[in-house]
Amino acid sequence: MPVLSRERMLETMLELCDRSRVRCREDVVASALRCALLLTDAAGAVAVAGQGRRSHRAVLRPGEAEPARLDLLQGESPLARVLGLHAHPILTVDLASDPRAGEDERCPGVTAGPALFAPIRLREQDRGYLAVYRPQGAPAFGGEDLRTLVLLAAWATFALENLRLSESVEKLAITDDLTQVYNYRFLKTALRREIRRAHRYRQDLSVIMIDVDNLKSYNDRHGHLRGSFLLREMAGLLAQQVRSWDLVAKYGGDEFTIILPQTPEEGALTAAERLRAAIEDHGFPLAAPGAITISLGVATFPRDGDRADALIRAADRALYLAKRHGRNRIECARREAA
Repeated sequence: MPVLSRERMLETMLELCDRSRVRCREDVVASALRCALLLTDAAGAVAVAGQGRRSHRAVLRPGEAEPARLDLLQGESPLARVLGLHAHPILTVDLASDPRAGEDERCPGVTAGPALFAPIRLREQDRGYLAVYRPQGAPAFGGEDLRTLVLLAAWATFALENLRLSESVEKLAITDDLTQVYNYRFLKTALRREIRRAHRYRQDLSVIMIDVDNLKSYNDRHGHLRGSFLLREMAGLLAQQVRSWDLVAKYGGDEFTIILPQTPEEGALTAAERLRAAIEDHGFPLAAPGAITISLGVATFPRDGDRADALIRAADRALYLAKRHGRNRIECARREAA
């Protein structure tokens, strides 16, 4: 390999491994496509990257700043199947006459001619490829191009898998194992952040503390494993009843906290009532209708507290008041202080 090509390859590898540049799957794919165009002198490049049951196709041509994302037009073609099963590159001198290739294997804007495919195989169910194209009548790709693209595809595979593992670790660090909502550690960080934002922009912010009523009797009757399943189901119900930018977190054994940005007390009480009714009306396994309920305490920034710990304490005091006054009800810190 010439010295210039080796330097380009090294720069490419460093770019794909640079976490400051590569923040998501789209960044990895875009870097791989740019490098493939540069190193193989291609007229177009395509990456198909699978993720679970969904696959995405990204297309980049020289002079374009970012790849275009296109839908896959058909099911798995014979060519894609061979790439996925055998994990070997495929070089064709004329894509137009290759019976294995379907419409998805062509590069939009480049007349079908020489093409080169290298597999991207993260896991058995996540298969894809990196491909480069030249127009009809252009010189075919050679052995050096094949080795270069295989190396690029291998590094893209490594970068995508590394990113997936990193995202999994980050999710584990902020997620409660049992309920799959945010954990207490993340709750504290998020609440401090939201309070700073509310203070800076003079916005409303409310917090709801939630405690499950009668969970001990349910556990005594049906066992703690059933109680754990109930908490997990309840967490999902709570998440369904709030806005996409609200945050649901596990606070303690059978307690949840919800952060409601840009929400005054009146809005928080409305949200709390929606949560209370949803739990009361839900049919939990092995429980009579209405037997499982929640009590809720509401506190609002800055009146009830201008720091995270003060706001949580105020909501917790309101929650205690709701429990003391009969459960399955809502109280706010303002009433508790009156």
